[in-house]
Parts: sequence; C-alpha cells; structure tokens
Amino acid sequence: MTKEEYNMEPVSYCRKCLSLRIRDVEHLDNSEYCDKCGSTDIETTSIENWEALYKAKYGHNYLDNNY
Repeated sequence: MTKEEYNMEPVSYCRKCLSLRIRDVEHLDNSEYCDKCGSTDIETTSIENWEALYKAKYGHNYLDNNY
C-alpha cells in the first residue's frame, strides 16, 4: 500500500476532543467511544479533514506536539 492509498483510508475520531483513540465494545452494535474523554459522539472522515479540524481547534498540528 502506498502512502497516498493509506491516507485515503477513513479515520474515526471523537467530535468532542478530536482524539483518534476510538474503541469499540465487541459484540455490541454502535458501541464506539472515545478512549480519551469517553464521548460516544464519533465521526468518520479523511485524515486530511481531521488534521484541519484539529489545527482549527487547538491551533497547531497534532504531530507538532505529539511526536
């Protein structure tokens, strides 16, 4: 898989805190939740859109402070 193909894969994120740490309870439908804040308001988008949302909310790129 190329980088471009990998980046086309949709990502699930928390609409409250924008975390990508989304968990799912096995064997339960619609059981996704944010492992960071506990919210169940989960959305799916492209990584590019998520990065733009993150920068708009926090004022910096995610990778600038986390890696």
